[in-house]
Amino acid sequence: MTPTRIPVLLGLAVLTGVLGWFTINLRTGDLLSLPYLAPVTAFLIALFEAGLSRVVRDKVSGRSGGRAMHPLQVARALVLAKASSAAGALLAGLYTGLLVWFLQHSGLRIAASNALVAALSAGACLMLTGAALLLERSCRTPELPDQTRLRA
Repeated sequence: MTPTRIPVLLGLAVLTGVLGWFTINLRTGDLLSLPYLAPVTAFLIALFEAGLSRVVRDKVSGRSGGRAMHPLQVARALVLAKASSAAGALLAGLYTGLLVWFLQHSGLRIAASNALVAALSAGACLMLTGAALLLERSCRTPELPDQTRLRA
């Protein structure tokens, strides 16, 4: 599996940001309030993944005592990290697109109340993406200093 590339995540965020802005611009009559727990949920998942990254890093590198992690557990953590980084980038872009629209139409009562939720949600999703990238990095097997590489 190849490491997640930052330009791909930025592309996903920009794409969903533009789509979110156009969608809410077309559907202004159906505007509902954003869920207030959205940033809390993303923040809690980011905290979990940041903590998991430390555990995985310590277990993979052999720093912690006790049993080593089973390779399938590390693979599951890696899959979680890859999925979370993409989801975090997509949602951060979406909430940023919504935030831009809310700031452009701040005269509307519903837009003013949703701007704070959109900003907090975008920030929490960026934290989720960062934590997922950290978890992905911690799943790498460390190279030993005396390990020789075969050259093709």
